[in-house]
Amino acid sequence: MWKGLGLLGSSAVIFFLALVYGEVYIPPSLLLHPSGAYSYILVQIRLPTVLASALVGSALALSGAVMQLLLRNPLMDPYISGTASGGAFGAVLTYYLLAFNLPFAWIAYVSPLVAFLFSMLSTSITLLIGRKTGVYGVVIGGVVVSYVFSSLISILLTYLQERFPQVPPLNFWLLGEIEVVGWTNVAILSLLVVVLGVLGIYTSRMIDLASISDELTLSKDVDPNRFRTAWILLISLVTGFIVSFAGIIGFVGIIVPHLVRRLVPGGASQLIPYSMMLGSTIMMSSEIISNGALGFKIPLTAITSILASPVMIYVLVKGIANTGN
Repeated sequence: MWKGLGLLGSSAVIFFLALVYGEVYIPPSLLLHPSGAYSYILVQIRLPTVLASALVGSALALSGAVMQLLLRNPLMDPYISGTASGGAFGAVLTYYLLAFNLPFAWIAYVSPLVAFLFSMLSTSITLLIGRKTGVYGVVIGGVVVSYVFSSLISILLTYLQERFPQVPPLNFWLLGEIEVVGWTNVAILSLLVVVLGVLGIYTSRMIDLASISDELTLSKDVDPNRFRTAWILLISLVTGFIVSFAGIIGFVGIIVPHLVRRLVPGGASQLIPYSMMLGSTIMMSSEIISNGALGFKIPLTAITSILASPVMIYVLVKGIANTGN
């Protein structure tokens, strides 16, 4: 309980700092009664952006926690599994079709749906590779799938830049950028995060059983494969939507669940809500750094990858050591 209150308190402090600091500094005294340009920046830009950051962090952290349990792989998250890269390819593809006025260019207006479909495709390919190669083979398969889709994205963007040099490059966005999100995206993302959280807590017992063995899941009259597929579909949907407006934000789903396990021991019923709280705090902190705390803008994945590196090394070394024993 006290740890939960501590996380909520930390989130509140970071939320306040994220509202104050950015490309434009907003004096704390104006947060409750903004006026002039500050009012527009706070209400239309800063507030929805910070809320989106918190929601994205919660969604990615929860997705990573669930994927690690269901797939019995401590290094899984939407970034490693190739889900995010596939979604990014779908989003860029719709942009590309619209830019060149190619057939089916109308799908640009349903970009999140296309991103979801490619997220699902990339995740399915990764899981098929993992079936043949084992737990750590899923990680390798996810990296390969990510490289393939990243290469396809690079080809599309290079040609687009060659034909239309006046169009701003999308490379910065692809490495994660939450900026001028808009209240509509915040509302949709809020709904998706609520659905994720409620289903996660409601099915936490079944997630724990599936993380141990399929036989235990079957004993409760639940098909483990269908259960995993349903969760992967939902995670792909959420990841596809996030990628469509924020680009590829990596490693949050790896960092947070492992930190939570160190802080709060327990099963999915504890891991899921605490991961959501810590994920939002880490993402809002990363957003502060990304938006110019160091004097210049930094892509979000550049920040989260630095945070994730020691966690991934620890998990890999621990896994290899356990295998050796």
